[in-house]
Amino acid sequence: MASPGELKKGEIYLGSYLLERLVQLGVKPMFGVPGDFNLTFLDLVEEHKSIEWVGCCNELNASYAADGYARTKQSQLNASENTPEHKTQGGVRGLGVLLTTYGVGELSAVNGIAGSYAERIPVLHIVGAPHSKLQKEGTMLHHTLGDLSGGDFDVYETCARGITKAQAFLTNPEVATSEIDRVLRVALEFARPTYITLPTDFVFYPVQASLLDTAIVPPSPLIQNPSLLPTGETISPDEKDVVKFVVKEIERLWESAKNPIILVDACAVRFGVTHLVRDLVATTKAKYFSTPMGKGALDEEFSKGFGGVYYGSISDEGVKNAVEAADFVLLVGSLKSDFNTGEFSYKMKPSEMVELHSDFTQVQYATYPNVSFHTLLPILARTLKPKTVEATPEHAGLVTKIPEGDANAVVTQAAFWPSWGKFFQPNDIILAETGTSAFGMLDVPLPSSATFISQTLYGSIGYAGGALLGALKAAQEAGVKRRTILFIGDGSLQLTVQEISTMLKFDLKPIIVVLNNDGYVIERLIHGTDRVYNDISRWKWQELLSFFNADNVPSRSWLANNRAEFERVLDDKEFQKADVCQLFEVKMDRQDGPRALVLQAKMSAELNASV
Repeated sequence: MASPGELKKGEIYLGSYLLERLVQLGVKPMFGVPGDFNLTFLDLVEEHKSIEWVGCCNELNASYAADGYARTKQSQLNASENTPEHKTQGGVRGLGVLLTTYGVGELSAVNGIAGSYAERIPVLHIVGAPHSKLQKEGTMLHHTLGDLSGGDFDVYETCARGITKAQAFLTNPEVATSEIDRVLRVALEFARPTYITLPTDFVFYPVQASLLDTAIVPPSPLIQNPSLLPTGETISPDEKDVVKFVVKEIERLWESAKNPIILVDACAVRFGVTHLVRDLVATTKAKYFSTPMGKGALDEEFSKGFGGVYYGSISDEGVKNAVEAADFVLLVGSLKSDFNTGEFSYKMKPSEMVELHSDFTQVQYATYPNVSFHTLLPILARTLKPKTVEATPEHAGLVTKIPEGDANAVVTQAAFWPSWGKFFQPNDIILAETGTSAFGMLDVPLPSSATFISQTLYGSIGYAGGALLGALKAAQEAGVKRRTILFIGDGSLQLTVQEISTMLKFDLKPIIVVLNNDGYVIERLIHGTDRVYNDISRWKWQELLSFFNADNVPSRSWLANNRAEFERVLDDKEFQKADVCQLFEVKMDRQDGPRALVLQAKMSAELNASV
């Protein structure tokens, strides 16, 4: 192992340089698993006064945790943009960090990093790599593929290139600082994961500490400064002329529209412009809707024009009719995936649409590269005139009425989800696992200042179990108490359940709601209703916290065998306090699914059969 040498005045170790860059970007926890090629770097991590090492049970869970941290941190930073005189253009500011060892460790994290790439989540993946001399010589080391000709040290790099936006395979310590800065800058510019290898002999390589004085990205410009972007890029005079033209085109369409709406999607959250969308809604008085991936981007306030969650033909009928009756739709940060659009069932005409993105704008059939919503949204809020539109029906598309039912029978999905709508409190962080929970939550009203997390596009089952850890760590930085509530099925939780032990180790206080429906309901609804491959091994969920809790950290487990017991737990003041780690197991019918999931599963099955 490399050991630290003596530093000259003004020098810092390369490993320390990387850590200081992370601190400058607001990162506090580093998630991962130790391995012999990252241990010397971990010495620096553990000794650092601002970076906290969060060791996880496996690298996949750690990658999910880094993703959940980045999402929650970005949401909290978005919410802090509420001072008019210091309102910025936003930008990507929530960064997650993952540390693994070479080969076996990084490959275990591939699925999680791929999900972050698909869903536009900035995660820096640091890989502790073998000594640079051993790599150059092609030595057949452990964690390599054991080729007879020696170690093939490029194979894992090839894998990383497909699922990260930028990579730095450090081979020359002289340029390592600029390479570190580059991959960090790309992560924050594009909201995508990036990758860097850190050979063991580079950790203690001396570099100039003064390099840290130059920021990777400058503070986000104020909305009064349309000449800059959050990335620090300057808008040229020619580009300003294009911006003016685009504004006039949007203004023309807006003025001629009698029933315009605003549809907020995922990238409005990812790129930190939700406060700018909120300003636009306030000044124009327009109705606004969200997509599944955009749920929670703005508070779901019906009195201020919120019209519901739109996802094509699967939407509530009233929401669907309201959106598709619009004669002008302004989409902000859209990601038109199958589950986000009701299997591509949008009914909007391109001639009546404008799409705003981080790096381009689409006005009807014309595309304008490099015209960003960071620039346009503040201008549109000042330019577009208010519209007189019909009032939004209260609770449009969201279920608040709890249906009657047998108190001694298992709780139905129809009663389960609206009951939680009454349980939620302002500032809650709510995670919904892909499948039953994600679709069930779409019809539930969120409280004000809530954060909603679900992996709608990539849809890796078990994701939310690992992401919960990252969300809990980010919540500690919020400055206010934030209850963190996870909804996850028994099948999904079996994939990432080990990380509950890490939550107990750090005395974190989630509410983990386990939907015990004896298997994979979403799969049963798509295909194989009675097939055994959709069944799972049964676990004793009530013993789970005890099993993971050798240090006897305070915790509680709850069980609802029927609706009466379910309602009793929700009303329990101890449960509502969320002052310890809690697991709430709810028995449910193995064929019962939320309204939206049943429709989506049917459409997915039909689409798969038709291709």
